[in-house]
Amino acid sequence: MRFRRNSLISPVFLVLLLMLILGAVAGQLVGKGLRILEEERHMDIYMTALRDYSSRLLASARNTLEAANNSPFEICSPQDLAYQRKLVFAAYHIKDIGRLRDDQLICSTLLSDIKTQPRRSVANVNLKDGTYIYADDALITPGSHGPIVGRGNANVVLSSVAFDLMHTPRYAFSIFATDEEKKHFALLYNYSGNAERGPELSSGDWAQKFVEAPDGKVLRENSCDPDTGVCISLSATIDRTSTAARLKNLLAICLGALAGGSVGLGWLYYRNRDHSLLYRLNKALAAGEPHLLYQPVVDMADGKVLGFEALIRWEIRKGDFVPPDVFVARAEEAGIATKITIYVLERLIEDMGDTLRQRRDLRININITASDLQSPAFMSRMERCLATADIEPQQVGLELTERTAVDFSKATDGIRRLREQGHRIYIDDFGTGYSSLAYLGELHVDAIKIDKAFTRTVGNDYATVSIIPQIISMAKEHGLDIVVEGVETEAQALYFRKLGTPLAAQGWFFGKPLCVADAQALVATVKKKQSRVKLARKTTQKAK
Repeated sequence: MRFRRNSLISPVFLVLLLMLILGAVAGQLVGKGLRILEEERHMDIYMTALRDYSSRLLASARNTLEAANNSPFEICSPQDLAYQRKLVFAAYHIKDIGRLRDDQLICSTLLSDIKTQPRRSVANVNLKDGTYIYADDALITPGSHGPIVGRGNANVVLSSVAFDLMHTPRYAFSIFATDEEKKHFALLYNYSGNAERGPELSSGDWAQKFVEAPDGKVLRENSCDPDTGVCISLSATIDRTSTAARLKNLLAICLGALAGGSVGLGWLYYRNRDHSLLYRLNKALAAGEPHLLYQPVVDMADGKVLGFEALIRWEIRKGDFVPPDVFVARAEEAGIATKITIYVLERLIEDMGDTLRQRRDLRININITASDLQSPAFMSRMERCLATADIEPQQVGLELTERTAVDFSKATDGIRRLREQGHRIYIDDFGTGYSSLAYLGELHVDAIKIDKAFTRTVGNDYATVSIIPQIISMAKEHGLDIVVEGVETEAQALYFRKLGTPLAAQGWFFGKPLCVADAQALVATVKKKQSRVKLARKTTQKAK
């Protein structure tokens, strides 16, 4: 039993599936990146608000300390306590002011009768101006806590609820005071919120603005204000579980998959189009669908027909032609260009074989490619075809287009062998392609064909036209014949005739590409004219 190949595991299907998966993964990563960028933007806004609020609080504490130390009254006297209470009422989130003598707490605005206290302990942070800061910790009053900022004979207790109004869901933050070197820190306030992990103090982390947790669930932003000495560590729990977050993630995946699928379909379209073109070309060649047109090549001086150039035409639908530049170039890439050359040769023999056998002086040129020059099999095949058809090699000229990237150093052997067989070799589209002018002397070709791009400029662009005499002069130095392509107006023909150099030409001015019947009729007409001329000459000679 023979099994049919499962189309679901074909390479094309696998490529499309891979593009969909890669697109979905890329979409998810891009979506995650965009969500983090959006979160960072929100954190920047929140951080700015926290920093401004902290700066206002510490500024109030410093101003209050300055005023407390400047009290005009005896420390802890009734007048001094009344003075200090006014400062508390006017201050921002300060709940008590303590008075000290020799670093011992004597009294405060809330506690007038204090037992003798020991000298204050070493503060968490000491600034160069004498200010000291204690982290948020338990106070003398049972059940109370708060950070302390002091200087001189006074200190202030900051409210433990000062930042409560700054709470926001999914965010946690810690406010620290630090010294000038950022070596010591005092925690002023901590809010863990509903974050899965609250901010942690690490002096090495302050150099990094945004830090993402290894699990990717928490994003932390660190910021220090050098003017106020306030450092803030802000954490955000990245929302991945809410309905909105899931929908955004799904949308990113779908858009990524759509983009990946589009790339895959684009690749498939061009692949199929490319393969379809080659498939249809091979099928058309096998069915003999492409046909040849024959454009006359004439003597520029008198318009005498010297021969033709065979041009392949492929009509895939009525009036719809595939340009030769397209399918020949694709055939070269696929390595089947020689198949086209052989087809043209065999079609030429079929169309014009009788005419060539009757007119041994007639030459028809065909185009060859760089790969043909390096193919001994092609040369042998062409030699056999011509011998079988009883057509002389010199009757079939070979045109190598300069638009093709040819390794002219390797082409020399092929050109030599073809010339030894009797073929004339032309460099087609001369002046527009890859070859160096220096190669002309080494290639030993027979003629060049000046590209129609130069011919079109006659009468329009004299800067470009001036190149034509140089090309002609160079060709003459190498003993090469010259064919001018694309002559379409009388002005162009007149220009080249005035150069005073024997030239051949082809173009619509001398004749458009002809079908087989018209080309044969043209040859017959020329033959009749030549016969009449010969007869007239004989009659004249007899009369004499």
